[in-house]
Amino acid sequence: MQELIFALANGSMYALMALAIGIIYSTTRIINFAHGSVIMIGAMTSYWFISVFHMNYILAILLAISINILLSMVIYKTAVERLGDLSKNSSWIVTLFGASIIIDNIARMIFGTEPKAFPYLFNGLDIRMFGANIMLHEMMMIVIAISIGIAYQFVIQKTSFGRAVRAVSYKPDTARIMGIRSSVVVLTCFAISGGVAAIAGALIAPLTFASYTMTYALGIKAFAAALIGGLGNTKGAFIGGISLGLLEGFVGLMIPGGMKDAVIFLIMIVVIIVLPGGILGAKIFNKGSFTAEKI
Repeated sequence: MQELIFALANGSMYALMALAIGIIYSTTRIINFAHGSVIMIGAMTSYWFISVFHMNYILAILLAISINILLSMVIYKTAVERLGDLSKNSSWIVTLFGASIIIDNIARMIFGTEPKAFPYLFNGLDIRMFGANIMLHEMMMIVIAISIGIAYQFVIQKTSFGRAVRAVSYKPDTARIMGIRSSVVVLTCFAISGGVAAIAGALIAPLTFASYTMTYALGIKAFAAALIGGLGNTKGAFIGGISLGLLEGFVGLMIPGGMKDAVIFLIMIVVIIVLPGGILGAKIFNKGSFTAEKI
């Protein structure tokens, strides 16, 4: 049971990371290659506020969310918006990779190169459940991920902002004619994505240690979870993330540590090749409506 909860906790964070990727993809049809760096900044700034300024855990994460929102907006303004029509310009691949490299190097100078032991929620307290000791931090990871997924789905389906997001996702030019400011919607999606990434980074850091090198491992797993579930699909992000977490847990029990990641990524590559649209795939807009991919 301990291994299952641990796998679900990791998977729930991969789901949040995949959701953050999908939030941007749904309105721009681009993949944010700086996403891993944004996750890392969320973890490192949270650690900084807790260890250096001795802040309350929740307050530290809230401040990290604020920083990540600002960082994501800067990334959009400097590395994406200036490129114009993204459907006709693939330079965003280079600019976002460049942004990632810049962020990682700044983080290395500010936070150092040594991995940091990140504290757990509730001081690492565990409870007895189903005959096993389950950490409350891991349970909260699952609860928070599900809550964010439900809240995001509600916003997208039931609010005027959600309708604007779906309109921009469908036809940006038509949305502008309708009076929707597409650039503001996309900027807001970048901001939301950054906030979600900060939460995921801070919550998974106690299990992985906080370090500027988190960018690569978590970034790749976030992309993998998004692709497995289906880009731009909220339910797909959670299916992909949980699937990846369970796969990690199962392979970790069967394969030596040095080979674990290699086997996991081999399986992910096979899944993506067999199901290029993800497990759920992309649901295309119904004719004459704003119900497209389940963003």
